[in-house]
Amino acid sequence: MRTQIALFIGILFFASCGEEKKSNVSSVVAETNADAEQVVDVRTESTLEMVSILEDIKANNDPLLNLYDSKGRVPLIEKQLSDDPKKRFSPTWFGYCQDLIRAGDPEKSIEEFERYFDMSIPLADQIDHNNKLIVLELMALAYLRIGEEENCRNAHTEFSCILPLEGPGVHQLKEGSTKAIELYQIAYDKNPQDYQKWLINLGYMTLGNHAEEVPEKYAIPFPNWKMEEEEFPRFKEIAMNVGVAQNGLAGGACVEDFNNDGLLDIFATAFGIDEQARLFINNGKGGFDETTESAGLKGIFGGLNCLQADYDNDGNIDILILRGAWLEDAGKWPNSLLRNNGDGTFSDVTKEAGILSYFPTQTATWGDYNKDGNLDLFVAHESSPLQTSPCFLYENNGDGTFKDVSQDVGLGEVKGFIKGTVWGDIDNDGWPELYISVYDRENLLYKNENGVFTEMAKKAGVSEPIHSFPCWFWDVNNDGYQDLFVSGYDMAYPHVAADVYAKELQNKKTEISHPRLYINNKNGTFSEKTSTYNISRAMYPMGCNYGDLDNDGYLDFYLATGCPDYSAIVPNRMFRNVGGKKFEEVTSSGGFGHIQKGHAVSFADIDQDGDQDIYTVMGGAYNSDDFNNVLFENPGFGNNWIILELEGTKTNRSAIGTRIEVELDNGQKIYRIVSTGSSFGANCLRQEIGLGQAKKIASITIDWLNSEVQVLEDVAVNQKIKIKEGNAGFEALNHTYIPFAQGSGEHVHQH
Repeated sequence: MRTQIALFIGILFFASCGEEKKSNVSSVVAETNADAEQVVDVRTESTLEMVSILEDIKANNDPLLNLYDSKGRVPLIEKQLSDDPKKRFSPTWFGYCQDLIRAGDPEKSIEEFERYFDMSIPLADQIDHNNKLIVLELMALAYLRIGEEENCRNAHTEFSCILPLEGPGVHQLKEGSTKAIELYQIAYDKNPQDYQKWLINLGYMTLGNHAEEVPEKYAIPFPNWKMEEEEFPRFKEIAMNVGVAQNGLAGGACVEDFNNDGLLDIFATAFGIDEQARLFINNGKGGFDETTESAGLKGIFGGLNCLQADYDNDGNIDILILRGAWLEDAGKWPNSLLRNNGDGTFSDVTKEAGILSYFPTQTATWGDYNKDGNLDLFVAHESSPLQTSPCFLYENNGDGTFKDVSQDVGLGEVKGFIKGTVWGDIDNDGWPELYISVYDRENLLYKNENGVFTEMAKKAGVSEPIHSFPCWFWDVNNDGYQDLFVSGYDMAYPHVAADVYAKELQNKKTEISHPRLYINNKNGTFSEKTSTYNISRAMYPMGCNYGDLDNDGYLDFYLATGCPDYSAIVPNRMFRNVGGKKFEEVTSSGGFGHIQKGHAVSFADIDQDGDQDIYTVMGGAYNSDDFNNVLFENPGFGNNWIILELEGTKTNRSAIGTRIEVELDNGQKIYRIVSTGSSFGANCLRQEIGLGQAKKIASITIDWLNSEVQVLEDVAVNQKIKIKEGNAGFEALNHTYIPFAQGSGEHVHQH
């Protein structure tokens, strides 16, 4: 798909198995340097085998096939230009200049542009045809990148790249933005486009004088308070304070208790072929310690997405890493199933488990499709004109291994460029349905009838949008039935993300990329209610998830936005659920408007104060488009809460698919189904439920997937409890507030 966009730009330029034994653990001892302590390599033989596979992929990477490896392409194109001077200022040269910016050398690209233009003549006087206009805009983008690198990346603060820019978020080194503004103004004057106008405004924002200095002809209102809710408390970005501001490209994240100490940890991956997956263990002191190497994960590289579940029912949460997405024929990378050994280490058991394959993917979903108490796995791949990639439903054999049953259960013909997949029980019959988001095609919904699937998306009314990306099931209005959100993502032309955002701010209508919110009609069909809920906007989410920001019992959502193009400098966006009837945007007031490329999103109460914080993986696809991951601390809203940790016995140990009903003392009912949420991002599996101002819980009903309904009555609020399938009552668990570590400056946690 991205290849098509690259070709479009070129045309425009021309035209104008089983349990692994302890004996497998390697006892290799390596000296890191002469003075260092000895470090024991705890990686298992199977992990080392996967490391070797990944090293081979890295060694054999072809930058001519890997669209996003600009750094690898630059020397190859430099040689072409040197060998054939006639290619100077040709489409090959233009691609070279793009690759210089994407590889992290915008200064060198500017040198090339200054050779292209006659710098003794005003640039505005030289733009006499479309080719020169395109080169001018690329030059402007190079200056914009210089400003970003000097100010946001090299001098990173908690305010960096978050709109509206405040304090240290304003650029101190101003030349990059100043030159970019000048060049984009020339481009706009020659051929006015909304994305140019937005980037001009953005440039002024980085200089700290947007409202006062931007000329009227270029001005766009930001924030547009007619579109957003102005009165909402700001969430502070604290990732650097607590040790989880991992720098990298696009990637996945799981927030979960991986060592069973009751505290939430963070696992994060990144897209790059040489980017190490990282495990951060909560130290109980307000921060995290990285334990990647001691956990046996050294050399486990890559992964655009990841998600967790206890697939072998041993009480330890395992992790699945998904690789190769967007790379088409160059994306024949294996996924990784990381088994949690329960001693702080993980083993890559992909091959032994029977799920090793080499197809590009970023989406999969855990669910017990046949209700046998073991979690099954659906892995969706990306078919393209270059290759057809089958999808697999892996049935869990109950012994640590899986078998592909796709053909047997009606899923054997699922193919397409699949960008999202999730399980959800649309009719409350206990049998989970499967939704599949297919880019550039109608989406799919498979009805589960006692473990056999029948496609019914059109019948159910949920086949759109045609251009879609991540998706999820949730209960928007707390009526006890799962609704469905499917994002829109239409890469119709270059600069599209910035262009449609600029149009939206100016109240101009856009026809592409709008998401769909489908409300469950309780009869196997859905009604499309996107406009009714005030979210019919072109928002370009790559990763996303949902949670309850204000603990009012209604689910809110965060969209991590962007696209690979470097002009896609648009804010990530947060929407608050207003009583289950509509959403209001709180991006700007809440401090969520990060303009780096957002990916996996996780909602979780990390500091144990009862409200959900948000961890988000930032960074794009090209080599130099890396950025620090962020952690937003929830300031608190004064509402009550309950946290439910479910342990299945007949049901899968993670309790995935279990339905929860919480009835409050005021009669309000709140519904949840256990999952990690969105198809791109992973919430913790324990259920963190806001209760509003309710003083007591009248009842909690647990509708286990594989056993009788369990009811608890008269439960106190503001506590974490453990409920075990088949056991009467519950166990109260420790959940004491642990303040996040402080950075520079005073920070007071509010409740």
